[in-house]
Amino acid sequence: MIFVSLFMLFTSHSTMAFTDIDGKPATIESFIDKDKWTVVEVWSSDCHVCRQHMPSMVKFNGKLKNTQILGITLDGIDEKDGYDNAEEFIMEFGIKFPNLVTNAIEMNIWMQQNSPEGLIGTPTFMIFAPKGKLVAMQAGPVGVDQIERIITSRSKTPKPRSKVVKK
Repeated sequence: MIFVSLFMLFTSHSTMAFTDIDGKPATIESFIDKDKWTVVEVWSSDCHVCRQHMPSMVKFNGKLKNTQILGITLDGIDEKDGYDNAEEFIMEFGIKFPNLVTNAIEMNIWMQQNSPEGLIGTPTFMIFAPKGKLVAMQAGPVGVDQIERIITSRSKTPKPRSKVVKK
């Protein structure tokens, strides 16, 4: 009986690690598009740097046709006012891209399993290539021009060389 209870605790815990803003279970992987670049911004409504940076991300959203943004708020699934704080932040900045809700512990666990390092703080940026490979990651603010440069430089495919015909 104890084994079954522990099994249920561990399996149910992992399914609730991330939710959408409506409280429905979600995963980061379900948002990483196989045909587009995905820029993930980890933020918190009480992060001053996040508040300063978010307007530029809102403007950047939709600028590159082959790129999408996913926000992940650390306002917390278990926090009393977490969803309310996240919703207020989203409304305040007019954020149109999808956002998931989690807490710092769950985000850190996910990052330790899926990136070179754990969570350092907010904001944190991760850039995933179209096949889902993590190609860049940084804690702290990242300019949208830098994000755009990373994506456009890695999106370019080498052009075939034209053959020179000698007469």
